[in-house]
Amino acid sequence: MAEKFTASEWATMEGGHSIEDTSEKPFAFLKDMHEARMTKDNGSSQKLTYTDCGERLYLSLLVLEVLRKYQETNSFVRTYAKKTTGFGLYKHYRIMGTDLYNFAYFVMGDDSAQKKLKDPNAAVIMKGKANWPRLDINRYIENLAGGRPTTLVTKLLIGIEDAAKISNADYKGIRRKLQDFDRLTSAEKTFVITRLTFAVRAKLRNSDIIDTWEKFIAAKNYETPNLNDPEPVVSTPDLPVGDMALYRYVVGSKNLALTKRFLQHAKDGKSASPNMVAAYRPAIDMIDDIVQGGPAYVQQLRVLQQRAKQRK
Repeated sequence: MAEKFTASEWATMEGGHSIEDTSEKPFAFLKDMHEARMTKDNGSSQKLTYTDCGERLYLSLLVLEVLRKYQETNSFVRTYAKKTTGFGLYKHYRIMGTDLYNFAYFVMGDDSAQKKLKDPNAAVIMKGKANWPRLDINRYIENLAGGRPTTLVTKLLIGIEDAAKISNADYKGIRRKLQDFDRLTSAEKTFVITRLTFAVRAKLRNSDIIDTWEKFIAAKNYETPNLNDPEPVVSTPDLPVGDMALYRYVVGSKNLALTKRFLQHAKDGKSASPNMVAAYRPAIDMIDDIVQGGPAYVQQLRVLQQRAKQRK
């Protein structure tokens, strides 16, 4: 059931003016939003990896899933969803589309879409392995746009987690809590939304959805100040950790499984266990030997890396 804001809460969101004191509609100050800011065609996409785009698509849907539960933010969700669904099944880049639309384009569009990203070759490889629930995503957004009930949301989000290779435990925990959001206590809602806020500020800081989210949490006082922010601030590199066969020449066949886990943890910004580090130790020793050999060896390594990247 959608929740309502009080007049004082709306006063906070309207910059200190109560709704009763103005003829403007709620969220009228957002009339110029819903246009891509994070994915504008000004080179900004070249700062994003395929992994970044998949993760940000997922987080954007979590945000919309929260906002749709509140009556006063329903209009924003509907308008944003309409702007997102206006261009078909994400086949073409749209500078006037939403960031959500363009995230979907980058991860589900043809190879030319991935060529616009930070690591095009890795992006193409990862896209080829991903099984995105394209029709389900579009159906969900169309339902939001039409103000219709959404169904099978959990199944959809789990499908996106699988396609985007999302293993972040906090994100999955947020998704599970949203299943029973209406039954959560006020404290539990505050905890979940604070966690989501950390992710939004780290991964969607420049997006076209951030202003609405910040005003929403400010109005509802939905932020716990004493929680630690677990979010890294760097872009997540594309590490196609499924291609491990050649790693046996570096770490040895017996260390392949733990090396794969080590790389996955590095990709997710997680700490690695001593066993994982030990498995990857031969690669560390190799780099250390080269560095200790002096500048000439380091330069040769850099040249070799560039040749390998061009070969990919």
